[in-house]
Amino acid sequence: MSEQLGNLFPNLPITLQDLILIAILIVVAVTVRFVFSWLIANIAKRGVISSGTRILITRIVDIVVVVMILIGVVGIVTASLVPYVVVFVIALLSLLLFFNEVKEFSAYINIQLMRLRRNPWVEVYLPGIDKPLTCRILDISPFNTTLEDVFGNKIYVPNTVLSNSVYRARQPHVVVRLELSVIHGLASTGDFECSKVISEVSEIARDLLFRVETESTLLRMISSQKAEIVVSLVPAKLPIRASDITRLTTRLSEALKDYKPEIEIVRIS
Repeated sequence: MSEQLGNLFPNLPITLQDLILIAILIVVAVTVRFVFSWLIANIAKRGVISSGTRILITRIVDIVVVVMILIGVVGIVTASLVPYVVVFVIALLSLLLFFNEVKEFSAYINIQLMRLRRNPWVEVYLPGIDKPLTCRILDISPFNTTLEDVFGNKIYVPNTVLSNSVYRARQPHVVVRLELSVIHGLASTGDFECSKVISEVSEIARDLLFRVETESTLLRMISSQKAEIVVSLVPAKLPIRASDITRLTTRLSEALKDYKPEIEIVRIS
């Protein structure tokens, strides 16, 4: 049998034992590949990783399995350590040359395991930045993630930065400070009630597709001359435009003109 195989491959003295080892290698490699793919598919079904990540990981595994089979076959046929040394050197050089890409891809897998969903709004505390960013995740790619802030601006963040960030679920808010003259209000309407003012603000906000968070409304200061109210508004549609804020402040100024209001947009986030 060995002589017949030697005649078929005169330059490669393949024996029956070599063929058996090659067959075992291929069977084991293919079995490991299908088991790994089955595990990845089950993880994707649970929603831990996305379908795109599952496909990408499966393709990488396929490439690794094919390369390992080729290395094993060459090693069995030549009975030499040279193919393994060459592959080790190539792998080491590739790791050094593409270190940043490998690091970003590892962070991409980490983000997928964190189960960050697309579109829900979150408050992100990026490393080295004191002020949090209120945004939503539009897309997660193997090397960077696309975020969108409340104004519709696209922000591209490396996965390594995003994987080391702190997240908190949070709806975008527009915080408005109203400084009202109590004296002018008493002179014009005969009374001053904070609940009435807040009701007027709620009606105007509703017309402009905003919602007042009553539990976050704060009567910051009140005296015989003036009152200061801080109102938190949640926009019903995003992104927020400058024209939306302009219409809001204009309507509030007209509705509360008896109180000589001073309106300040404290924060949009």
